[in-house]
Amino acid sequence: MKRFLGNLLKGLSLGLFLATALSGWVLLLRIRAGTAPFDRLDTTFTDVVVGYYEGGAAGGVLVGLAWPLGRWLVGYAVLGVLGVFPFYLFAPGGRAGSALLSSERIASALLGAFFVGTAVGAWIWTDDHPHGPKWFDVLRFPTLRDTIAVWGGALFIAILSIVLVPRWSFYWPFELVIFAACILFIVPLTTAMLVTLRFYRIRQEDHAGRAA
Repeated sequence: MKRFLGNLLKGLSLGLFLATALSGWVLLLRIRAGTAPFDRLDTTFTDVVVGYYEGGAAGGVLVGLAWPLGRWLVGYAVLGVLGVFPFYLFAPGGRAGSALLSSERIASALLGAFFVGTAVGAWIWTDDHPHGPKWFDVLRFPTLRDTIAVWGGALFIAILSIVLVPRWSFYWPFELVIFAACILFIVPLTTAMLVTLRFYRIRQEDHAGRAA
C-alpha cells in the first residue's frame, strides 16, 4: 500500500507540475496578446487554466495507478498516453460545442494522446535506457540492411493503406479516418525517414572517429 500511494503521489505531482507549466505559458500569452487567442477558441483564460489542472490531476492519477508499467518501453508509451489524454479531454476550446464525454470529444482526445503521449513516453524511456530491447535497438542503431528492411516494410504498409483504407472508411468517423491514415501511412514513412537519418549519422560518426 505504501508503494501504491507513493506511485500515486508521484503521478499526481507530475501532472500538477505540467499543468502549472502550461498555465504559466498561457499566462504569458494572456499578458502579451490579450483575450484575442481565447476568443478565437470560444473560451477564456480561466477556463484554459482550470482545464489544465483538471487534466493534470486526472492524468497524474492515471499515471500513478499505472506506474509499474514503466519497467518496459511499451509501458512508458502507455503511461504517456494516459498522462496526456485528460489534457486533451478537458481542453476548453470548443467546450460549448460538445459534451465532455461525447464520442467526438473522446475520439479527438484519444487521437492526440496516442501520438503525443506515445512519442513522449518512448523518448523518456530511451533517455533512461541507452540500449534495449533488441527490436528497438534496430531502429536506434540501424545497419544498411536494417534501413532497407524498414523502408520495405514502410512502403508495403503505406501502399496497402492507400488501396484498402478508402474502401473501408467510407462510413467511418472523421477522427478514425485520420487515425488510420496516420498509423498506416504517416507513421511508417516517418519511422523509415528517421531510421535513415540515424543510419547516416552513425556512418558520419564512424568516419569522423576513424579520421581522428
